[in-house]
Amino acid sequence: MSALLDRTEKTVVATTDQENAQARALVARLREKTNDSLSLALKNGSGETVEVPAELTALLGKVVEAMGRGATITIGTLPKELTTTTAAKMLGISRPTLMQLIAKNELPAHKVGSHTRVFTQDVHNYRDARAVMRRQGLDELRAFEDELGAED
Repeated sequence: MSALLDRTEKTVVATTDQENAQARALVARLREKTNDSLSLALKNGSGETVEVPAELTALLGKVVEAMGRGATITIGTLPKELTTTTAAKMLGISRPTLMQLIAKNELPAHKVGSHTRVFTQDVHNYRDARAVMRRQGLDELRAFEDELGAED
């Protein structure tokens, strides 16, 4: 059986070789039986079939694929609102830098009493947008190197 290590708001699942093999077999069976759309249904205790929404099916599919590769699965939860310290840690920046982003309106925030809070989704959106900007900058740099005929 999988080893479940419960930590604060996070569960780590270390799968066995047998579970990894079962996950690989399931992924292989699903790929040969479907074109791209996948649906999933579960049975409850009384035998009633419950259809799983497409978004959850995709998420569960990613978990099964990761298990098939032998990866350790980490399931974590975050509150809807984050402290500035937690948000800064998620972004890999200092808290003062985060506060500068908030002051420049680059990252939305709100006050709860005298404390500044940010929504988790806003932190994810900012992180994703920053990654896109970095990728575009790298692509532009590569294109510039190509124009100059620079070699490795």
